[in-house]
Amino acid sequence: MKATHRNYEVRGDYRRFNQKHNNILRPSWDPKLAYYKDRMAASIAKNIASGEPSHNQFGYALANGAVTVVESLGTGINTPDSGLTSWAPLFEQYRRSYPFQPERVSVDAPTIRRDLEKVARYFGADLVGFTPLDERWVYSNHYLPATGDNPPVELPEGCDQVIVMGVELDFEMMRTAPTAVMTAETSWNYSRMALMVASVAEFIRSLGYTAIPSINDTALNVPLAIDAGLAQPSRAGFAITEKYGPRIRFCKVITDMPLEATVRHVDLGVQEFCEACKKCAEACPAQALPFGDMTYEGFGDSNNPGVLKWYGNYEKCRKYWAAIGTNCGICMRVCPFNEGRGFHHDVVRWLVRRKNKPLDRLFVRVHDWLGTGNERNPERTFWGRRRTQPSSDGTPLPLPTRRSKTSSTDG
Repeated sequence: MKATHRNYEVRGDYRRFNQKHNNILRPSWDPKLAYYKDRMAASIAKNIASGEPSHNQFGYALANGAVTVVESLGTGINTPDSGLTSWAPLFEQYRRSYPFQPERVSVDAPTIRRDLEKVARYFGADLVGFTPLDERWVYSNHYLPATGDNPPVELPEGCDQVIVMGVELDFEMMRTAPTAVMTAETSWNYSRMALMVASVAEFIRSLGYTAIPSINDTALNVPLAIDAGLAQPSRAGFAITEKYGPRIRFCKVITDMPLEATVRHVDLGVQEFCEACKKCAEACPAQALPFGDMTYEGFGDSNNPGVLKWYGNYEKCRKYWAAIGTNCGICMRVCPFNEGRGFHHDVVRWLVRRKNKPLDRLFVRVHDWLGTGNERNPERTFWGRRRTQPSSDGTPLPLPTRRSKTSSTDG
């Protein structure tokens, strides 16, 4: 996609965001969200007791298994410089198979970018892009819930290049939203990303350069993915990609390797389409997403004002999660960009890039008429036909089958 567009405007008084105000971390210190942990636990217990298929114990067991890697081994989704996201070389701590002291290798920027893309895809990335590090997107401070510390973010000298990587969320599993099965898919992708950023960082370190692996910590993923030319911002707040729409999670490795990356914003027609389409705001049960125009102002502590965009009320969003006992994901499910592959979808995407407002409004109406994304898939999308409760007589239970990404996004 040719880079011809400017995806955001930043006001002069913009200040870097303190990770402490991240809505995921606030329940650990903010009295306004102190209810979250206990209410979520109560909702999960109620869901399991009800036996409702989309929220039964099998779904929560799947979610627990899926999040194991990223929340174990000292690692965390939002935790910097710890476990697999350690800023120090892991081979000095754990590796024994290939012991050597790496010397800095001279690299050619275009060649090493191609090599890094190949390496990142080998380790599991579905999208790869490069951008210089815009310090505005670096958190002003980390937040460490275990200690309550809020230290400033201080990157190693020279780390001004970013490898941004995206991992696709399974089409069919995300269409079950909001269920524990959908939560499991999100969690599993975070576990995949923990392994991926650690492996890519270790590759870079073994060539003699510094690498900072990061999932949701250290810097903001969405603007970095936009700067890398992988996505555009949307009304719902998530990044929209050409191939996967909103079904993507991003992570990154920050490095001093001379990649000579440049900012390259793409134009997929997303923002103009979002102006015509309000399906995410209409479908949001928490009424957390905006109906109006883009603005420079946010709703509360978890918004960082100063960028022209749509701001969500993420306190409302978090409160709804606690009430239902899972992540939500309805906004992603109903988004017209969350559609399968196929000639007819490709034609619509091509027309959306033309940014014709009457056509955009027509596509939204057709999407409504077809009911696409309005109804969630049943949880048997993952499990197949099976019991909804654990077997008490030892009878073998059928094994789940995860659909391939190719089959789940065709047509």
